This record gives sequence, structure tokens and C-alpha cells, in this order.
Amino acid sequence: MGRRTLVLQNQIRSTTSGIEYDDTLDLAFAESITNESPLQDDQTASGTLIYDLNFLRTAVRDIKGSVVELNWNDQVVDNSGMTTLSGARGSLNNLHTFTGSTGDLDSAPDYDTLGGPAPVFVSQGDAINVAIEKLDAGLATVSGSLTGEISKQRHVRDGGQVPADTTLDLSDLIAGQAGWTSEGDAIAWISSSDFVENVSVFVNGLLMLPGENIGADRDVYHIGTPDQLAFSFKIRSNDIIQIWQFPPSA
Repeated sequence: MGRRTLVLQNQIRSTTSGIEYDDTLDLAFAESITNESPLQDDQTASGTLIYDLNFLRTAVRDIKGSVVELNWNDQVVDNSGMTTLSGARGSLNNLHTFTGSTGDLDSAPDYDTLGGPAPVFVSQGDAINVAIEKLDAGLATVSGSLTGEISKQRHVRDGGQVPADTTLDLSDLIAGQAGWTSEGDAIAWISSSDFVENVSVFVNGLLMLPGENIGADRDVYHIGTPDQLAFSFKIRSNDIIQIWQFPPSA
């Protein structure tokens, strides 16, 4: 038994000692597409151990990406459009920059940056799409572009003076009442308290103090619904009146 083992060992050593690897072999030699028998080609490959090992080494090398072929059975696959590891890293870095992320371990957005004030509409950790939805809703209340918005009117007195405590009907002004140039949204309040709580009136940029009636002795006061008011002082030529109505508090 020992002699046979020694003979076999010498035969293996003799067979493998002269192997030289050749990385230029055509991958078609690695497997015959005709009969799918591995490590043998019925026309070219010899089937010797040296060839077999060379085929395996060449195939492994090419599967790792040294040439365009990606597998033995498909010799025409083109990997030019495949993303490399370095390319994927670059794409991730660009995505981090685009979203304001600090890197792979950054799992939630931080909207309090550069020492500025804390977020008003969004919350720390809100996903970017959620934050955009909140900002859009918040902006709508200021810009007047959605249901539930601030309604605004602007009136310029281009006639003579308007005496104090004169009733002004805003819908008449918007309709083109003489002595006024007016524009804006429809505004209507349902009560004197609605007027005081949800309507802001500015004259030449100054916010007026509202009252529920003339007895409140305020700058501007409620007369009646849907949009009647009066000022406790004269409105002069070229005075600018702005009226903002906010959505009722929830």
C-alpha cells in the first residue's frame, strides 16, 4: 500500500510540476456550448490538466471583470453600462450632497443648521418629502394659493378725504367705487368677533387696532357683515389700506 501511494504521489508531482498559467486562452475553451461538458472542447482543447487549470484560471479572472465577457456561456455580454464600485461610491456621495446628508451613517435629516433658528413648519427627523409637504402647506397660508389661505385686499384712495367713522363696504370698493383703486380677494366676516380675531387692517403699512364697534374706541371697527368697517380717523388722498383675513383658528 505504501509503495502504491508513493508511486501515485510521484505521478501527481510529475504531472503538475511543469504547469505554466496562460491568461490569454479564449473562454470558448472553458466550456463547450454544444454538449455543455465542462473543461473540454471537442475541437481544440486537449483536456489535459494544464489546459483545464488554465481554462479555470482564465474564466475566474474574466468573471471578476478583466474583460467584457461576464460568463462562460455568453461571450457577447457588454459590461460598459455597469456601475463600478468606485462609480457607485461617487453616486452615493453626490446623493448625500444633494440631500444635505453627512454620510452613510446619517439616518435622519437635521433642519437646524448653521446656528440658525429651530424649524417652524418641519420637525427634526422629518423625511425630505414630508418636510416639503409641510413647507408647501405653510407657504400656502402666506401666499394665498390654496384653500384655507390668507385673503388679501388693497385699496388706494385717489379721491378726496373720507371723514372719520364713514362706513366702507369692501365689496363695493372691489367693484370699482368712485374715488378708490382696489384689487384683491373676496373678504367676508361672519361677526364682530370674527372681524377682531381674524382680520388685520393696515393703513400706509401701520397695523390698526381693531374693535367690535364704535364704542370700543379703536383705530378700525366692525360695522356689519359681510364686509363693512369704518375708521375712527380721516382717510386722506393717496392713503393705502390693506386688509388681510386669516383662516379661523382651529
